[in-house]
Amino acid sequence: MRPGPHAPPEVPPPAAPTLDDGDVVLRAHRPGDLDGILEQCRDPDTVRFTTVPHPYGREHAAGFLTQVAQDWADGRAAAFAIEVDGRFAGTVDLRWEDGAFAEIGFGLAPWARGRGVMTRAARLALGWAFRDRGLAGAHWRAVVGNEGSLGVARACGFRLEGTVRGLLVHRGERLDGWIGTVLAEEFTAR
Repeated sequence: MRPGPHAPPEVPPPAAPTLDDGDVVLRAHRPGDLDGILEQCRDPDTVRFTTVPHPYGREHAAGFLTQVAQDWADGRAAAFAIEVDGRFAGTVDLRWEDGAFAEIGFGLAPWARGRGVMTRAARLALGWAFRDRGLAGAHWRAVVGNEGSLGVARACGFRLEGTVRGLLVHRGERLDGWIGTVLAEEFTAR
Protein backbone atom coordinates (compact mmCIF):
# COMPACT_ATOMS: atom_id res chain seq x y z
CA MET A 1 0.00 0.00 0.00
CA ARG A 2 1.30 3.36 -0.89
CA PRO A 3 1.49 5.88 1.94
CA GLY A 4 -0.76 8.93 1.97
CA PRO A 5 -0.28 11.92 -0.30
CA HIS A 6 2.12 13.63 2.12
CA ALA A 7 4.59 10.77 2.33
CA PRO A 8 7.10 9.75 -0.34
CA PRO A 9 5.96 6.83 -2.50
CA GLU A 10 7.42 3.42 -1.72
CA VAL A 11 6.78 2.09 -5.21
CA PRO A 12 5.36 3.62 -8.36
CA PRO A 13 1.57 3.37 -8.45
CA PRO A 14 0.16 0.66 -10.69
CA ALA A 15 -1.75 1.45 -13.84
CA ALA A 16 -5.52 1.17 -13.53
CA PRO A 17 -6.42 -2.51 -13.79
CA THR A 18 -9.62 -3.73 -15.40
CA LEU A 19 -11.85 -5.53 -12.91
CA ASP A 20 -14.91 -7.50 -13.98
CA ASP A 21 -17.57 -9.52 -12.17
CA GLY A 22 -19.33 -10.69 -15.34
CA ASP A 23 -21.84 -7.82 -15.41
CA VAL A 24 -20.01 -4.79 -14.05
CA VAL A 25 -16.62 -3.70 -15.38
CA LEU A 26 -14.25 -1.28 -13.64
CA ARG A 27 -11.67 0.29 -15.91
CA ALA A 28 -9.65 3.44 -16.45
CA HIS A 29 -11.64 6.49 -17.48
CA ARG A 30 -11.30 7.49 -21.13
CA PRO A 31 -12.25 10.50 -23.26
CA GLY A 32 -15.35 8.71 -24.58
CA ASP A 33 -16.82 8.83 -21.04
CA LEU A 34 -17.27 12.61 -21.20
CA ASP A 35 -20.95 12.58 -22.20
CA GLY A 36 -21.77 9.96 -19.58
CA ILE A 37 -20.00 12.02 -16.91
CA LEU A 38 -22.06 15.04 -17.96
CA GLU A 39 -25.29 13.05 -17.69
CA GLN A 40 -24.41 11.71 -14.24
CA CYS A 41 -23.20 15.03 -12.83
CA ARG A 42 -26.26 16.96 -14.01
CA ASP A 43 -28.63 14.55 -12.24
CA PRO A 44 -30.52 16.26 -9.37
CA ASP A 45 -29.58 13.56 -6.81
CA THR A 46 -25.90 13.81 -7.76
CA VAL A 47 -26.08 17.59 -7.32
CA ARG A 48 -27.95 17.18 -4.02
CA PHE A 49 -25.62 14.66 -2.41
CA THR A 50 -22.18 15.38 -3.89
CA THR A 51 -19.87 18.32 -4.37
CA VAL A 52 -19.89 18.34 -8.19
CA PRO A 53 -19.94 21.89 -9.57
CA HIS A 54 -23.40 23.22 -10.34
CA PRO A 55 -24.21 23.92 -13.08
CA TYR A 56 -21.96 21.20 -14.53
CA GLY A 57 -20.44 21.83 -17.97
CA ARG A 58 -18.25 20.03 -20.48
CA GLU A 59 -15.20 21.83 -19.06
CA HIS A 60 -15.92 20.23 -15.67
CA ALA A 61 -16.14 16.74 -17.19
CA ALA A 62 -12.92 17.29 -19.15
CA GLY A 63 -11.20 18.53 -16.00
CA PHE A 64 -12.45 15.49 -14.10
CA LEU A 65 -10.94 13.16 -16.71
CA THR A 66 -7.61 14.97 -16.44
CA GLN A 67 -7.72 14.88 -12.63
CA VAL A 68 -8.44 11.14 -12.31
CA ALA A 69 -5.58 10.34 -14.66
CA GLN A 70 -3.26 12.60 -12.66
CA ASP A 71 -4.39 11.08 -9.35
CA TRP A 72 -3.54 7.57 -10.66
CA ALA A 73 -0.16 8.79 -11.91
CA ASP A 74 0.62 10.53 -8.61
CA GLY A 75 -0.71 7.66 -6.50
CA ARG A 76 -3.19 9.86 -4.63
CA ALA A 77 -6.28 7.91 -5.64
CA ALA A 78 -7.61 5.04 -7.70
CA ALA A 79 -10.69 6.14 -9.64
CA PHE A 80 -12.43 3.57 -11.80
CA ALA A 81 -15.02 4.15 -14.48
CA ILE A 82 -17.99 1.83 -14.02
CA GLU A 83 -19.20 0.23 -17.22
CA VAL A 84 -22.44 -1.73 -17.67
CA ASP A 85 -23.62 -3.14 -20.99
CA GLY A 86 -20.71 -1.37 -22.70
CA ARG A 87 -21.86 2.03 -21.40
CA PHE A 88 -20.29 4.42 -18.87
CA ALA A 89 -22.40 4.22 -15.71
CA GLY A 90 -20.44 6.13 -13.05
CA THR A 91 -17.29 6.26 -10.96
CA VAL A 92 -15.99 4.58 -7.82
CA ASP A 93 -12.80 5.85 -6.26
CA LEU A 94 -10.47 5.16 -3.38
CA ARG A 95 -8.55 8.13 -2.02
CA TRP A 96 -5.46 6.79 -0.27
CA GLU A 97 -4.82 7.87 3.32
CA ASP A 98 -1.88 7.32 5.64
CA GLY A 99 -1.80 4.05 7.58
CA ALA A 100 -3.05 1.79 4.75
CA PHE A 101 -6.55 3.27 4.75
CA ALA A 102 -8.62 4.87 2.02
CA GLU A 103 -11.85 6.77 1.73
CA ILE A 104 -14.29 5.39 -0.82
CA GLY A 105 -16.51 7.60 -2.92
CA PHE A 106 -18.94 6.75 -5.68
CA GLY A 107 -21.61 8.08 -8.01
CA LEU A 108 -23.87 6.40 -10.51
CA ALA A 109 -25.90 7.57 -13.50
CA PRO A 110 -29.66 7.52 -12.88
CA TRP A 111 -30.30 4.88 -15.56
CA ALA A 112 -28.05 2.37 -13.72
CA ARG A 113 -29.49 2.81 -10.23
CA GLY A 114 -31.64 0.27 -8.44
CA ARG A 115 -29.95 -2.72 -10.10
CA GLY A 116 -27.15 -3.44 -7.60
CA VAL A 117 -24.55 -1.94 -9.95
CA MET A 118 -22.93 0.34 -7.38
CA THR A 119 -22.74 -2.34 -4.72
CA ARG A 120 -20.98 -4.67 -7.15
CA ALA A 121 -18.66 -1.89 -8.35
CA ALA A 122 -17.73 -0.91 -4.78
CA ARG A 123 -17.08 -4.55 -3.89
CA LEU A 124 -14.81 -4.95 -6.92
CA ALA A 125 -12.80 -1.83 -6.02
CA LEU A 126 -12.55 -2.69 -2.33
CA GLY A 127 -11.67 -6.33 -3.03
CA TRP A 128 -8.86 -5.21 -5.33
CA ALA A 129 -7.55 -2.71 -2.76
CA PHE A 130 -7.67 -5.17 0.15
CA ARG A 131 -6.15 -8.01 -1.89
CA ASP A 132 -3.67 -6.29 -4.21
CA ARG A 133 -2.82 -3.01 -2.49
CA GLY A 134 -2.68 -4.16 1.14
CA LEU A 135 -5.47 -1.88 2.29
CA ALA A 136 -6.19 -2.33 6.01
CA GLY A 137 -9.49 -0.47 6.06
CA ALA A 138 -11.73 2.03 4.36
CA HIS A 139 -13.92 4.91 5.44
CA TRP A 140 -17.17 5.99 3.83
CA ARG A 141 -18.96 9.30 4.37
CA ALA A 142 -22.27 10.62 3.09
CA VAL A 143 -24.73 13.43 3.73
CA VAL A 144 -27.41 12.31 6.19
CA GLY A 145 -30.40 11.25 4.13
CA ASN A 146 -28.46 9.72 1.23
CA GLU A 147 -30.15 6.34 1.67
CA GLY A 148 -28.79 4.96 -1.61
CA SER A 149 -25.20 5.52 -0.50
CA LEU A 150 -25.95 4.08 2.94
CA GLY A 151 -27.40 0.94 1.35
CA VAL A 152 -24.28 0.41 -0.76
CA ALA A 153 -22.02 0.95 2.25
CA ARG A 154 -23.95 -1.55 4.37
CA ALA A 155 -24.00 -4.11 1.54
CA CYS A 156 -20.19 -3.81 1.37
CA GLY A 157 -19.80 -4.48 5.10
CA PHE A 158 -19.28 -0.93 6.34
CA ARG A 159 -20.23 -0.44 9.95
CA LEU A 160 -22.12 2.81 10.44
CA GLU A 161 -20.05 4.48 13.15
CA GLY A 162 -22.51 7.30 13.59
CA THR A 163 -23.78 10.69 12.61
CA VAL A 164 -21.35 13.59 12.90
CA ARG A 165 -22.79 17.08 13.11
CA GLY A 166 -21.31 19.40 10.49
CA LEU A 167 -19.10 16.64 9.03
CA LEU A 168 -19.44 17.67 5.39
CA VAL A 169 -19.30 20.97 3.54
CA HIS A 170 -21.76 21.13 0.67
CA ARG A 171 -21.95 24.28 -1.46
CA GLY A 172 -20.65 26.40 1.42
CA GLU A 173 -22.97 24.92 4.04
CA ARG A 174 -21.99 22.51 6.81
CA LEU A 175 -24.20 19.41 6.75
CA ASP A 176 -24.49 16.48 9.11
CA GLY A 177 -22.88 13.34 7.76
CA TRP A 178 -22.80 9.63 8.27
CA ILE A 179 -19.46 7.89 8.61
CA GLY A 180 -18.69 4.20 8.37
CA THR A 181 -15.71 1.87 8.38
CA VAL A 182 -14.88 -1.55 7.00
CA LEU A 183 -11.67 -3.37 7.86
CA ALA A 184 -9.95 -5.88 5.60
CA GLU A 185 -10.87 -8.82 7.85
CA GLU A 186 -14.54 -7.77 7.84
CA PHE A 187 -14.89 -7.34 4.09
CA THR A 188 -16.47 -10.02 1.98
CA ALA A 189 -16.75 -9.62 -1.77
CA ARG A 190 -19.87 -11.86 -1.86
